[in-house]
Amino acid sequence: EIEVFRKPIFQTFGMFVGMVFGLIMHFIVIFFKIPFPGYTHTPAQNAGNDKSAKSQGSGATETDRLLVAQKADDETPPTQALPVWMYFFLAIPSVFDLGATALCMMGLQYIDVSIYQLLRGSGIIFVALMKQHVLGDSLFGFQWVGVFWNVVSVVLVGGTAILNESAKSDGDSDTSGQALLGVVLVMSGAVVQAMQFVFEEKVMTMDIPSPPLLLIGMEGLWGSILCLVFVYPLAYYLPGDDHGSYEDFYNTWHMVTHSSVIQS
Repeated sequence: EIEVFRKPIFQTFGMFVGMVFGLIMHFIVIFFKIPFPGYTHTPAQNAGNDKSAKSQGSGATETDRLLVAQKADDETPPTQALPVWMYFFLAIPSVFDLGATALCMMGLQYIDVSIYQLLRGSGIIFVALMKQHVLGDSLFGFQWVGVFWNVVSVVLVGGTAILNESAKSDGDSDTSGQALLGVVLVMSGAVVQAMQFVFEEKVMTMDIPSPPLLLIGMEGLWGSILCLVFVYPLAYYLPGDDHGSYEDFYNTWHMVTHSSVIQS
């Protein structure tokens, strides 16, 4: 008997494991003083580059810190050592990312991939609203025009998915309402994802901003820990369709290790 691989939590966990490599890249950039957007190294290291850049009349360089206004004297301080509390503070966007990805992966089980991809664009709407009312950044009129058309597209795509299901189900109570549930789950994930983006932008503009690779890597590390310690045990003991659990970790491991299709 062929078993379909429907493991939304495993897909979320895999995403976090991939993000951990950002942490490795962060330390490589720091150790070898590699020019990278969002990082600045010691003035002695970049003295030659700064002089050549100024002689050519250029302003910002790729080593300038992201989202931070340049100083009047055109000098960017080197990347500061982060306090210990910042590493724990970066667990917060991991929680947002975990919730958003889990909701979207659950919603994907009930709608087509094409519908899922288009509904993910609704995050633009929620980010725009939060930037305006939470961060206090005023958006331009043409940006709100783009947001309006995004709302129109989300309504059309979500409505199409629901209407198509109604036409196909023909009164079948087992499939009735699944498309609506999928749309709600994916859009809920987009709301949580928007909260994550706004929080990350705030973190990267603090007095001691987090470098981008460290932000990504710590999100992956904390997200992986949260999946293994909290999410997977909870999903295993919650009742569901995956061998009696919402998601059976042992069955997931067996399928991954015994299927070349999944491994590829």
